[in-house]
Amino acid sequence: MSESVKMVISDPSKFGLLATQVKLELIQAALATVNIMAARGRKEAIKNMESQFIIRNNFTPRQVQFTPMPESKYVKLSAIHSTLGVTTKASYMERQEKGGERKPESGSRLSIPMDTARGGNRRSPVAKKNYLKSLKKKIVYANFHYGKSNDQRSPGTKLVAAAYVAAKKRKLLRYSAGLFEVTQFSKNGYSVSFDLDMMYLFDKQKTFTPENKWLLPASEKMAAQVISIFSAQMKKLEKK
Repeated sequence: MSESVKMVISDPSKFGLLATQVKLELIQAALATVNIMAARGRKEAIKNMESQFIIRNNFTPRQVQFTPMPESKYVKLSAIHSTLGVTTKASYMERQEKGGERKPESGSRLSIPMDTARGGNRRSPVAKKNYLKSLKKKIVYANFHYGKSNDQRSPGTKLVAAAYVAAKKRKLLRYSAGLFEVTQFSKNGYSVSFDLDMMYLFDKQKTFTPENKWLLPASEKMAAQVISIFSAQMKKLEKK
């Protein structure tokens, strides 16, 4: 039993002092509890994220942040809280949590990078040199006209011609619903062959992301520990 309780039992006139002290301890313990829960919840949320999704760099985990409750002696217990969530820089993780449609920020089609844009590894981020905005000047279109307004060539002929130019000038071929790298082009008489490796796909106006909760389970896990965390904080204060 703490000395403050012993003093009250032997001297009831000190009850007011005890009540004030207990209130301060409750506030301190509550502040520590919500901040501990938020910090642990962040670690748990990142753990869930890394086990459920392909995380290509540290950017997304760093966007999982919490706002701690600042220390104060003069705050209502009902006002004590901390906030755990993800910043707007990684708003796509909210769509993963809740599910929903993904639409292009501009234009009418989504630009979906393939493994080629990621250096051949689907777990890698898109290389900066392969960002679509960086590739615009390197694109050859399969329906281009060589400056002619009355180009009557067949689609197949236009494709071969565009693939040849892309291969020769080390550019990319925009054909159908994709953007391709021409990895090989050969001609033998009238016979032509070339290989394409898709870098981006443009065939979807939108996609639907199914609900895949990663933040709520972390919060619920911490909520289940609130009593034990609070009790531990009260015990620490009793020892002081």
